[in-house]
Amino acid sequence: MNKFKRYILSLLLVLSVILIWQITENIINTNRLANNETGLEAFIPSPITIVHAYIESGDLILNQSAYTFSRAMVGFCIGILSAILLVYIFSLMPLLRNITLPILFGVNSFPVVGLAPAIVLAFGQGSFSSIIFISALMCYFPTLITLDTAFNNIDQDVLDLMHVMKAPRWQIIRYIRLPHSLPYLFLTMRLAIPASIIGATMGEWLGSKNGLGQLITVALYQLKPSLLYASLFLIVAVSILGIAVTGLLERQFVKWKYLK
Repeated sequence: MNKFKRYILSLLLVLSVILIWQITENIINTNRLANNETGLEAFIPSPITIVHAYIESGDLILNQSAYTFSRAMVGFCIGILSAILLVYIFSLMPLLRNITLPILFGVNSFPVVGLAPAIVLAFGQGSFSSIIFISALMCYFPTLITLDTAFNNIDQDVLDLMHVMKAPRWQIIRYIRLPHSLPYLFLTMRLAIPASIIGATMGEWLGSKNGLGQLITVALYQLKPSLLYASLFLIVAVSILGIAVTGLLERQFVKWKYLK
């Protein structure tokens, strides 16, 4: 099955789920009307209701999303670049890697959900820096662990050949370790994109005055599930878009991976 057919089947699956969702919601609403049940909006809104939320509150959602996605982008860049820098330093200083890496694994065992309130208290509730820090933290450790594994998972025969040729360490990194690690970098970037958005949203939940996290909190307390779901699906859509763009970049920079 070629890639185009897989995309078509995936699209048909998504459309089928949406159709079943809409039909189920219509049946539930019909039963509610038959039983004279009125009041609050259904807690699981139909797809049409969510579309209406985009139409009615589109400006609000877009304005708040600008805060979230800009913070997530900054956090993503900081998390990815700092992890790359540390892995590069580790490759130049193996002793430092052996000492530091177990400590970093221990720090990574702390749940981010538990660390987030402490980070907010340290940087200030709702501050720009606290939200970016949480977003960067969500990206940092997965990238660090993946790239460190890629940098050190090199065929020993290749390394022995480079040593016999008396290649300096920077050449081994430039011509062996770095090209070998590029596919892993793009893999972890695809994972880090939604993680950075989740981190930014989490930081906004904890007291920010703007952003999709704050909008989701307001929608929850005001019992507006259509606005809540509209915000969530926008996060999903932007994450998918970011993953797709990363895939296109990978095809440009890691062309040998796709050669048949």
